[in-house]
Amino acid sequence: MIRFMTLLFVSWLMVGVAAADEAPIAGAVKSVDTSAQTVTIEVTTKGKTREVTVFLKPGAKVVKFARPTEPGKSGFVEQSLALADLKPGWLVSIETRHEGNKEVADLV
Repeated sequence: MIRFMTLLFVSWLMVGVAAADEAPIAGAVKSVDTSAQTVTIEVTTKGKTREVTVFLKPGAKVVKFARPTEPGKSGFVEQSLALADLKPGWLVSIETRHEGNKEVADLV
């Protein structure tokens, strides 16, 4: 029984660590550095504001969702952007994960 409970606890702990390791981060764009392939965003959680610098992996996608320009179409369409197209003040969501001591992303 103790062995089972230990195994259950360790499994639960591993799931929690894996879930905490990958998470979307949302906030306002503070700055963009195209040469370093980074975007710094201002994130507010639990009443505290902090800056997070996210490194984009080679081949990372930057997309925005916009209303379609074609008459009669509804919803949103995905439009590809360059990293340089991101502007300070824009609200973004970035799918990140930890690699070493950095936050890295494949999708902005």
